[in-house]
Amino acid sequence: MKSAEVYRLVREAFDPWAKEVGFKRGRSGMLTYARPEADRTSFQTFWFQCSQDGWDPFAGSKFTLEFQKAAEPEPGHGGRRDRFNRLLSAAERERVRTLQNAVIRKLTRPPRDHWVHSAADDLKRWYLARFDEDGTPYRDSDDVWLRYGDEADVRAWAQFLLQLVPRMLDDFSATRRSGA
Repeated sequence: MKSAEVYRLVREAFDPWAKEVGFKRGRSGMLTYARPEADRTSFQTFWFQCSQDGWDPFAGSKFTLEFQKAAEPEPGHGGRRDRFNRLLSAAERERVRTLQNAVIRKLTRPPRDHWVHSAADDLKRWYLARFDEDGTPYRDSDDVWLRYGDEADVRAWAQFLLQLVPRMLDDFSATRRSGA
């Protein structure tokens, strides 16, 4: 599943709401939304970023969501930034972990003739760990990436995040904390 497909699925969920509340899509390679703040001196920007690890037919892939307040609407161009996980309550982080583990349980471990079974032990352990559920609750300081194995997972994440983004934007705008 290429990143363009992930962004298309997330866009289907977010575009109507974003347009309604004054966000415009950006032109970066990621799925970006930005709007000027009330004072017109800065922009609220949030974006979805697919992992550079790429797609794996067995382990799937992952994406994250980041927020920024800066003089320019382009992601990563100065200002204050935070990843979504820092803006969640403990209960919301636990819901993310539950959804994450549901995705991981759906993944198909590679067959015995897969290249990983003949790889060096460290590489083999690293790759196969992608199929292990997250047993420890997430802290707000963890850099959480949302796993997916198919379109249904991406759609589920998009709908889940759409419920939280309006509040996360308000909380992010109200804080002075910097992150990510």
